[in-house]
Amino acid sequence: MAREVLDRYHHLDENGRLSFFDSLARDYGPDRERLAQAMESWRAQPNDADASDLHFASEPRRQELIRRLNRAPGGTSELVAMRADLLDLTNGDKDLAALDRDDTTISRDYILQIAGSRYFTEKAPITDYADLDQRMSSGELSLAIEIPPGFGRDVARGRAVAIGAWIDGAMPVRADTVSGYVQAMHAGWLTRKAREIYGAAATVGNFQLEIRYRYNPDIKSLVAMAPGVIPLVLLMIPAMLAVLSVVREKELGSIINFYVTPVTRIEFLIGKQIPYVALAMLNSVLLTAFAIFVFRVPFTGSFLAFGAGAFLYVVVATGMGLVISTFIRSQIAAIFGTSLLTLIPAIQYSGLIDPVSSLQGFGAIIGRIYPTTYFVAISRGAFSKALGFADLSEMFLPLLIAIPVLLGLGAALLKKQAD
Repeated sequence: MAREVLDRYHHLDENGRLSFFDSLARDYGPDRERLAQAMESWRAQPNDADASDLHFASEPRRQELIRRLNRAPGGTSELVAMRADLLDLTNGDKDLAALDRDDTTISRDYILQIAGSRYFTEKAPITDYADLDQRMSSGELSLAIEIPPGFGRDVARGRAVAIGAWIDGAMPVRADTVSGYVQAMHAGWLTRKAREIYGAAATVGNFQLEIRYRYNPDIKSLVAMAPGVIPLVLLMIPAMLAVLSVVREKELGSIINFYVTPVTRIEFLIGKQIPYVALAMLNSVLLTAFAIFVFRVPFTGSFLAFGAGAFLYVVVATGMGLVISTFIRSQIAAIFGTSLLTLIPAIQYSGLIDPVSSLQGFGAIIGRIYPTTYFVAISRGAFSKALGFADLSEMFLPLLIAIPVLLGLGAALLKKQAD
């Protein structure tokens, strides 16, 4: 059975492996009922046997699964490779910061245990709720831990303690993964660490981690999907229409009119671009209205900021199409080429699936220069995070720069005479 589990793991793609690790973190923690019974027994009459029961009850169930996998033929090397996969899949996309209102030894120790793990990258401490809101809405943080005042004192005295965990819910899959990790680490650490430091008095307390999702409290996939699909549609369709507008003239021979008239390359490209920019803006209005009124996706930010971002984005998209049209001669090739050159980078490298900060090598370069990266941030910020011009200003600049670059590149590559 263990060998079969390892073999099936090998056939999973990246998303499947991430789901596998997510399930381990979320569904295979300690048996809560058994742990509660062990804690009750310890409260009633502390002794060595009850302490041993409490220790084993607090162990996550995935630990036994890992032991059995390790005993399978070749299991040890398989687990080492699996651990490498986990580090690759989780590296760089889960940043946390703490709002420590207690500032005691045990509160700092609790934060250090989570922040020092390989699951998270620690950022500068949070100063107040306004700082938390600003940094999480900008995408800087995936997780914020809030330690209440008197945390260390209450733990030492065995009192009930609630720790806050604020999670960015704009991307439900990632939020679910973060929640599973932090809950598993909390459950596995707090009981053992408190007993280790403070003795029996700490183990009789009731410690709870209160999870709250920001921007998407119900973790609805549709709330995350709609702002992600709009950039894809506004990229591929306008780019394809712009390509076909030029390539069709090449196939029909009407491009000769451009060759024999004094119209400049820039004038020709802008003339081709304007109708499709207008059509794409109408499309963006319809897509946004469809998301809001049909699918009931809340729009919490600035319509003006979103509209301005959409306008710049469709100008860039049509500009990309015009650049592609300079080296394609048939409409069939234009359709397939534009689909590949727009959708693949947009889906893989723009932050729709994995955050750009987690990309490495050439993929990281594409992610930072590709225009979809910035409009995805504008779309999500406007739909889910109530952001406006001031909050999204950094996302507009790359789009503004891309417009003259693409127009100049298209003009440079476009030939003013037949081959």
